Amino acid sequence: MTMINCALIHALPPSDRRVFGRAEAASFVGASVGYFDKLVRAGIMPAPLPLPGVKRWDVRALDRALDGLSGISESQDFDNEWDRLVQ
Repeated sequence: MTMINCALIHALPPSDRRVFGRAEAASFVGASVGYFDKLVRAGIMPAPLPLPGVKRWDVRALDRALDGLSGISESQDFDNEWDRLVQ
């Protein structure tokens, strides 16, 4: 009797996941894996989450790091800015 063992690597599409593996995190920030590793070592990109046995990066932490590099801050939230202008 032959048994087939199948497992889903990712049950959700990238847009619905909270964490990415190393290659996905690098792609998310627009860098090669090697360059992403350099950015992490330099503290420019966040370190992976402390999960046993795997390296995963929080998408929100990656977003915050990119926001910091581009000069975007939470105080520049477009919805809040619009609310302020129409009051």
